[in-house]
Amino acid sequence: MRTGKELRNIFLEYFKEREHTIVKSAPLVPADPTLLFTVAGMVQFKPYFAGIVGPPYKRATSCQKCLRVGGKASDLENVGKTIRHHTFFEMLGNFSFGDYFKREAITWAWEFLTEVLEIDKEKMYVTVHESDNEAYGIWKNEVGLESNKIFKLGDKSNFWGPAGGQGACGPSSEIFYDLGKEFDNMPGKCTIENDCNRFIEVWNLVFPQFDQSVDGTRKPLKNRGIDTGMGLERLAMVMQGKKSNYETDLFYPIIEELVSITNKSYDENLVEMRIVADHIRALVATISESIYPSNEGRGYVLRRILRRAVRQLNILGIDEPTLYKLVSPVVDILGDTYPEIKEKASQTSMIIKSEEEKFFKSLKKGLFYYEGIKKEAEKENKKILDGKSLFILYDTYGFPIDLLEIIVEDDGFGIDKKGFEEELISAKEKAKRSSKFKEEGKYQWIYFNKGESRFIGYDKISVRSRINAYRIRGKTVDIILEETPFYAESGGQIGDSGKIAGSDWYIDVSDTQKSPMGNIHMGTLHGEIKDEEVFAEVDEKKRFDIARNHTATHLLHAALRKVLGEHVHQEGSFVGDKKMRFDFSHPLPMTREELDEVETIVNEKILSNMPIEVVELPIEEAKKTGAMSLFGEKYGEIVRVVSIGDFSREFCGGTHLSNTGEIGLFRIISESAVASGIRRVECITGFHAYEKARGDEELVKSISSILSTPVDKAEDSVIKLLNENNRLKKSNEKLEYKLINAIMPKAMENIGSFNGIKIFPYKLDFGDKETTKRFMDVVKEKLTDSYVTVIANVIENRPYVVVRVSDDLKKNIGAKRIAKFIAGHIKGGGGGNDEMAECGGKTPEGIDTALNELFKFIMENIHYDK
Repeated sequence: MRTGKELRNIFLEYFKEREHTIVKSAPLVPADPTLLFTVAGMVQFKPYFAGIVGPPYKRATSCQKCLRVGGKASDLENVGKTIRHHTFFEMLGNFSFGDYFKREAITWAWEFLTEVLEIDKEKMYVTVHESDNEAYGIWKNEVGLESNKIFKLGDKSNFWGPAGGQGACGPSSEIFYDLGKEFDNMPGKCTIENDCNRFIEVWNLVFPQFDQSVDGTRKPLKNRGIDTGMGLERLAMVMQGKKSNYETDLFYPIIEELVSITNKSYDENLVEMRIVADHIRALVATISESIYPSNEGRGYVLRRILRRAVRQLNILGIDEPTLYKLVSPVVDILGDTYPEIKEKASQTSMIIKSEEEKFFKSLKKGLFYYEGIKKEAEKENKKILDGKSLFILYDTYGFPIDLLEIIVEDDGFGIDKKGFEEELISAKEKAKRSSKFKEEGKYQWIYFNKGESRFIGYDKISVRSRINAYRIRGKTVDIILEETPFYAESGGQIGDSGKIAGSDWYIDVSDTQKSPMGNIHMGTLHGEIKDEEVFAEVDEKKRFDIARNHTATHLLHAALRKVLGEHVHQEGSFVGDKKMRFDFSHPLPMTREELDEVETIVNEKILSNMPIEVVELPIEEAKKTGAMSLFGEKYGEIVRVVSIGDFSREFCGGTHLSNTGEIGLFRIISESAVASGIRRVECITGFHAYEKARGDEELVKSISSILSTPVDKAEDSVIKLLNENNRLKKSNEKLEYKLINAIMPKAMENIGSFNGIKIFPYKLDFGDKETTKRFMDVVKEKLTDSYVTVIANVIENRPYVVVRVSDDLKKNIGAKRIAKFIAGHIKGGGGGNDEMAECGGKTPEGIDTALNELFKFIMENIHYDK
């Protein structure tokens, strides 16, 4: 039996022997701005098919990491329910760019499957597009398939692409494997046309011959070629004779660990265990690429996948963080092929565990919120729960939809599905409007010259050049030059700004972004663009400030590794002109001493005025220098290595200074957490750092002046003042307790009773919030069972109320519910739990009304267990 790893290598070697260049898997975050994740092997090759840039090879083969979780390409809803759908999977592929076409693609695919892998020919069928007589003829006349094994289908089945809604696309031919009658899962006849489980698509041969625009129009593709995709997981299922992808060696070790943890049978919990196994692979693959769960963009997708997996574990009887324990088998399966997965295993596990802990806390809060929705429905005798309120559970507290449905159904309610779906659609539209993943092809380029665009900005900040192309996007113009000194945003460094000027027109460039066509300069147009020589000039001051921050980033990275340890690696960065941000792997918050030491080391290197050396080397030679590289960055055959003496050496395509002295000054202004095991520092350099230092000095002088003490004695004076303040606060507390105890007998004359319940409403006329709480503490000591206490106060013309309910009444009428009633009278809000709650508001006059109506509210709303 061939393992998944062996099949991966056999495939790549087969096509290498046929003059294909083996291309490393691109990151899951694609360069293509129209895609959230890499969804197919051809994504990294889209510019080659479109002819935007010339391919460095005519033939390529790869094993691409893919993630399909949103939009048309999403397989999320089918995961676990079928034997073959996944979020994360590996796609084997071979590609031709203007070289071979249908004949070679078809015959090589058949040869690989039937001769190299020795798959039974009798169990295979193929499909072609209904209009593709050429492909049909090759299968029938050259491969020798009988007509009854070739199916002609329409666009839905046999026209592929384009990925992201635009770009290369074309008819396809798919190869299916017959798993046998036991896999029939359809009423009536099971066929390839009705997507029956029995016939599993193994390999999709796409013949890109069109270039599709966003509006759906197609024109002939400049580089007609081949784009094939074969799921490694499906191939492994066929070769290993398994009943689903999940029983192959690419999944089953995860399921075995899951069975051990849950002590549940796989056969009796297929769907739940398959979802968990699929989702943990997706999480490990993405987090290892420094994509972290969050509330927006890709991070939001990851958080949803993680919580969906936790929900399945919950169904399996697990109610504590457990998903992180499955990282290890995933590393065993994928770590040798994708080194970043092995390198970041412990960090990935830590992040997943942290997210699980957050989710369990969120579930607890959400269930409390749900109880409120339920009680409101019960009060109004409703059997359908409000959809808009339930959507908050989904959106704010992260409740998976299926969990919501189960909880509501178990409590004998239904869901207002229309209201819920309206909120869901509204949220999706809002996310779509704010999304960075927008359509790029809406505006047409106007070409003056279709030649290559070259970046020459390492040595120059201005140049005379000509225009290759431009497009108008509303009030913004995009322009590509033959030669440009403008650096495009990359590697965390922001794009340059400046000016591009013609004879009687100019563009204020506000940003520069990368594209396969060359660096795109974005800005505001003044006048009318002409096909003529232009003068392009980068904003020199801004470029210099950016270079200060970028060089400082390298010094910072090295200093962090020196102070914290060699485990520190860059996880992300932002290099702007005003500040820099650096994310790095480290399990604990940095101490003040560690931050000071790092800052000192960086400033020492600045004062040493160390020269900065930049050399270009072949990538293998560059690796031998010990230079550090960043995962996710796409390096070419020749790379730039930036060295700062023997202190720092990194691969880097950014702009830098000539020596460290030009940084001037370096300050760390904050340190915080990004995710579990990931820390972030924000820093400033140069004049910005000087202004910060000067501002801090002025603040100290001002404090010294207020305290009438010399600057060097200011700290002692502040400490002395704080100590005196604490002494006075304690003294004041004692006096307040004496006062409270003195007035308490008179105050308790306000206690009323109802069915054995003591109800104590009281309004204070002195003190602050702490005084009000102290009063409540004394009341608690005086009263024992069956009481409701409401203590109100007006502080700086704002009402403040504390509510406490005895333990025996918490389930009958909770403190939070009473606080909500009072908040309605004082036009405010609050929070708490069934035992104790508080609220504030805007209208002090509402307090008296609320206290007067307290008895009535309790009588009408209290309920007793039968």
